[in-house]
Parts: sequence; structure tokens; C-alpha cells
Amino acid sequence: MDRILDEIIGEEDGPLVILIAGIHGNEVVGILAAEDIFRKIRQSNIRLRGRLIAIAGNLQAIQSNKRYIHYDLNRAWREEHIHDIRRQEEINFAEDRELKELMAILDELIAQDHHKEKILVDLHATSSEKGNFIIVPESESDHPVVKALHLPVVIDLEQFLEGTLLNYYQHRNVISFAFEGGLIGSREAVELHESGIWEILDAAQMISHHDHHEIDHYEKKLKRISSLLPGKVKALHRHWVEKDDEFVMKPGFTNFDPITKGQLVARDKNGPIYAPADGLIFMPLYQEDGNDGYFIVEEITNEEAVNLAD
Repeated sequence: MDRILDEIIGEEDGPLVILIAGIHGNEVVGILAAEDIFRKIRQSNIRLRGRLIAIAGNLQAIQSNKRYIHYDLNRAWREEHIHDIRRQEEINFAEDRELKELMAILDELIAQDHHKEKILVDLHATSSEKGNFIIVPESESDHPVVKALHLPVVIDLEQFLEGTLLNYYQHRNVISFAFEGGLIGSREAVELHESGIWEILDAAQMISHHDHHEIDHYEKKLKRISSLLPGKVKALHRHWVEKDDEFVMKPGFTNFDPITKGQLVARDKNGPIYAPADGLIFMPLYQEDGNDGYFIVEEITNEEAVNLAD
């Protein structure tokens, strides 16, 4: 697999939209969705304004169908770590090479002169059901491209997740967000990512309803999926997991299920783990790899959202 999955440069000026897929190697639904998008653009002779490029994240992990080989590539975008990687003469870990190659491409793209916005979309999937949401810094949560997806928006997660790709490039004047499409390996997640990418291209004015007549269909699909989910939530708590903790999530949780303080949610080698607060459970861990056991989030009311905006 090549690092650059595909690319189209339109004849007219427009934004730069970068799709990152497979930064976790077992989450390949974004790759399949991106491939379908590029194929349909060409088959339908859709005129694109600006530049659309899809990039594979962790190639070695993708080929091994693992979240990562040596360390989580989506927790490695820290200034100090990147400084060390740049100075390395020898590659110590698989993700060191992935980080260097991926960063070189992204930095070159972003440094080029684009008269419109630069948008980075990090495509992911989750190990639990109802994994349809957007993770974005609060400052960009009302951006037209984010709102066009009609999915739950999760803010304040950067308090708990250090070194993510989206936080690194958000500080470099790139509209950056993670787009979680659903359950790992499911066809539904591929289709949701496709619908979302069409909506992103439309909201970014890279295409129009005239260019692609099915835009309304994708919008309705996204609204239907999100109709039973919260609109905007903020992160309250993360349960950190070490590799030797023997952490096991209690079966049956899906994203945004309500939980109460004191409720049994998981177990590890030290015994039962109880929720420390009321809220909604978020990204419960149902796979072997990963340090995020689960999160607790709470829905933001309309009044709170207005106060946050002010």
C-alpha cells in the first residue's frame, strides 16, 4: 500500500482537504470509504474545487491488522517526541518511521499556498456500537464543516488525550477533527464515512448539489443516525489502562449509554471498577490494545452551549 492513497487537484481554486485513514491499523473502514469517494468522483466526472488527498496512517499496522506495532501513533504527536524523532539517525520503533514519513507529507502539504481553508479529517472507528461522532476542539465545534455532519460533537477530550494528530495540526492553523464512523470492520462504518465525506466536500464548497445530486440523501442519512444521540457533549473522566492491568470492560455498553456514579463498569487485576460520576459512557474498550479503558461524558444543554460560545 502506498502512503498516498489517492489525490485529485481541481482546476478551480478551493480548500485543501486531507483525509487520514488507518492511523490505527485495525481501523481500515476510512481507507475503504476514501477509495469509494475517489472512484465515484471520477466515474461521475464531478468537478472538484481545490485539492483532495487521502493518506494512509500507520502502514505497518494496517498490513498487520493491529492498532499499532510498538506504540499508538495517535498519541505520539507531542512536540518533545517529534523533536526527538527528527534527530534520530536510526529508527528504533515501527511508529517512529510512520510518524516521520506522515509528518513530512502533511507538513509539505500545509506549507503550500492555499487561498482557502486547510481541513484535516482523521477517520476512525470504535470497538463499541454507536461509534458515530466528531471529536473536535471546542474552538472549532461550530465550524460549518463540523456542523454539516449532523453527528454528536465531543469537546474537551484533549484534556485527557495528549499527542493526537488533530491537536497537533489544530495548533498549526488547520481545521482538524476526528470523524468516528462506527464499529470497527463494519460496512455501516464505511457507508457513514462516505456520507460524511460527501457532506464535508459540500460544506467546504469543493462540490455542490449541482455537482453531486445525492448530497441530500447523505444528509438525511446522517441526521437519521444521529437523531437518537446527544448533540454536543464534553468529556469529564478517562480511565487509564496499563498493559498489565488485565482490564476487562463489562459487556454490553455502547457509546453514550447513561451510567450512574457507583455503577460497575469494568474489572481489572485489582478488582471491580465503578463509575466515579454520573454521565454517559464513551468509547468503552472492547479490544486488546489501547490505554483508554473508557470515558465519561455529559451532554451540553443549549444554554450551556451558548455560554461556552460567549
